[in-house]
Amino acid sequence: MSYIKFRGVSTASLSNVAVSKMPSHRKAARRVTEYYVNGRDGALHVDNGLANFELEAVLVLLQGTAAARQIVNAWADGTGKLILSDQPGLAYRASVIQEIKWTRQLGNKLTIDNTATQTYYDTAKIIFNCEPYVYEATDTVLTFNASGSMTNPGSAEALPLIQVNGSGDVSFSIDGKQIQIAGMTAGTPVYIDSETGYVYTAAGATTMTGDFPVIPMATPTKPTCAVTLGTGVTSLVITPHWRWV
Repeated sequence: MSYIKFRGVSTASLSNVAVSKMPSHRKAARRVTEYYVNGRDGALHVDNGLANFELEAVLVLLQGTAAARQIVNAWADGTGKLILSDQPGLAYRASVIQEIKWTRQLGNKLTIDNTATQTYYDTAKIIFNCEPYVYEATDTVLTFNASGSMTNPGSAEALPLIQVNGSGDVSFSIDGKQIQIAGMTAGTPVYIDSETGYVYTAAGATTMTGDFPVIPMATPTKPTCAVTLGTGVTSLVITPHWRWV
C-alpha cells in the first residue's frame, strides 16, 4: 500500500485516509543568473545553487467529518522529514506552506455483498515544499578512533556534523584540509556543523581554525575521502548527511 510519512507519522496510521495520488520525484532546477554581453554570442551563466521544488499528493478522506479533516490538517503542517513508500530509505526535508482546501465529491462505495452505494468523500491536495536534495531517512554515523577513510555514496558533496573528542590544542584533517581547535577540555566535545556554519560545545559557541569540512563525491580516481586524526584528538564521530540530487 502506498503511503506518505511526514514528521514521523504515516498516512497508513491515519484513520480512513487513503493516498489517491503519490508525489512524483523531481530533480531541483538550478538558480542561474544569465548575462548578455554586447559583442559576445550567447549568454554567460552564474550558478547560484539549486532551488526548492514542490511535490504534490492527493489524499482521500473516506469518512469525511470535521474531526477527521482536522487530524489531517494537523498532520500536513510544519517542517520535517518527508518519506515516500517507493523509496523508504530516503527522506526529503519538506515544509507544508500552502493552504489545504478540501473538496467534497460523490462516489461509489461497495458494501459487503458487492452492492454499490453512493457516498461522499473528501479530497485534498497537499503540496510539500522541498529542499533541493534527498537525504538518508536514518543518518549514517561513522566513528573514527584512528585515521581512516570514508566513501560518499551520494551524488553530491556532503556537509557533515562532526563531534570532536580530545583535549588541549587539537588538529585533524578531512580530505587533506586541516582543522585546528585550541584549548579543548577532555570530556567536552566540540561540534562542527558544516551545514549551518556553526561551531559549538554544550556551553555555546566556540571557534576553530580552517574551513568547514566537506566530504567530496566519490570518483573513479578518488573513491575515498581521507580522515586523519592529529594532535590531541581521541576520536571523531561524523554524521555525514549523505545526499542525492
